[in-house]
Amino acid sequence: MRWLERILFRRRLYDELSESIRQHLEEEIENLVEDGMSPEEATRAARREFGNVTLIEERSRDVWRWPSLESVWGDVTFAARQLWRNPGFSLTVVLTLALSIGANTAIFSIVNALLLKNLPYPHPERIAAIYGRTIGSAAGDWRR
Repeated sequence: MRWLERILFRRRLYDELSESIRQHLEEEIENLVEDGMSPEEATRAARREFGNVTLIEERSRDVWRWPSLESVWGDVTFAARQLWRNPGFSLTVVLTLALSIGANTAIFSIVNALLLKNLPYPHPERIAAIYGRTIGSAAGDWRR
């Protein structure tokens, strides 16, 4: 159930992570100020020592993610936004997909009926083709 909670309440977890990182940074600043640094110097030193806060948050969030599921969801929402913004392009996309799916279905139906299914005769595996051929000089003379 913990994984379901992570998915449903992801924003809350991300906010808690950001708050925790900020608290650690503030504690480090306080420690440096207690050691005798000015608040500005302590802030710079703590940030330099701690590193890029945004990068740390992103890397920490990546640990909690389901990369394939979340990236697919992000791609779908981005595509939906882009299609909504460009209705002419959206209509072109829908018509192209409809035509291509229809053509694919028609071609597969023909190939399936002619090549893939068995012939509609009893014992189709017993059907054979017989070809005849005449040997001799008259075989090539088509006028006779």
